[in-house]
Amino acid sequence: MLIAVSSLSFGCGKKYTDDTPNATETQPQTEEVTELITYEPLATVRDRDIEESEKFDYEIYDGKVIITKYKGTETDVVIPDEVEGVPVGEIGFYCFEANWNLVSVTLPETVTVIGENAFMSCNALAQINIPSGLTNIERGAFAGCASLTEMTIPTSVTSVHEEAFTMCDGLVSLTIENPDLAYENWGLEELPNVVIHAPEGSAVSQWASAMGKLG
Repeated sequence: MLIAVSSLSFGCGKKYTDDTPNATETQPQTEEVTELITYEPLATVRDRDIEESEKFDYEIYDGKVIITKYKGTETDVVIPDEVEGVPVGEIGFYCFEANWNLVSVTLPETVTVIGENAFMSCNALAQINIPSGLTNIERGAFAGCASLTEMTIPTSVTSVHEEAFTMCDGLVSLTIENPDLAYENWGLEELPNVVIHAPEGSAVSQWASAMGKLG
C-alpha cells in the first residue's frame, strides 16, 4: 500500500551552517559500499535552513523544496508534489541512504534532480518512477540498488553522473531516450545482464554496442 506524505505536519526549522556530512556520519555500513564509495561526499558551503517533520527533513531553497532526509519506516513511499505550497524539486544527497526496507518510491513530476547517493544501498528498492521533467541524476544516485530490474531515463535528462548504477546487479533493462546523453562511467560495464536500449547512432548506443549490451 502506498502511503502518501503530502499531509505532513511540519515542525520548526533548524539552522545549519556548512551541512557537509563528516567522515563519521557518512562512513559506509558494509564492506561492499566501502569499496564502492571512494570519493568525498558532496560539500555544501552555504547556510542551510532545515525544517523537520515526522517523516522528512526538508529545505526550501531557490524556489523549490529539497527533501534532505527520509525518516519514516514505510516500505512504499510517495513523495509529495509540494510542501508549504512550494514544489518539491529535488531528492537531496544521501536522502534515503541504506534504507534496507524501502521497496518502492513514487516521485512527483516536479522533481528535476536526484541527488548524489540519494538511494545508495537501498538493497530492496525494486520500483521507482523517473519523472518526465527530471534533468540530472547525480553521482552514485542508485549505487547498490540491487533489486532494481529496469529503468527508463526520459529525454529531459541531460546529465547522468559517474557510478549512478554501480552494483545494481539486478538491472536487466535500461532505456535511454535522450540521443545526446553521453555515457560517463555509470557502472554499467560491471553489470553482466543489463541490456541497454538507446536511440540509433547515439553516444550511449555506440558504447553499448561496443560492450555487447545493446538491445
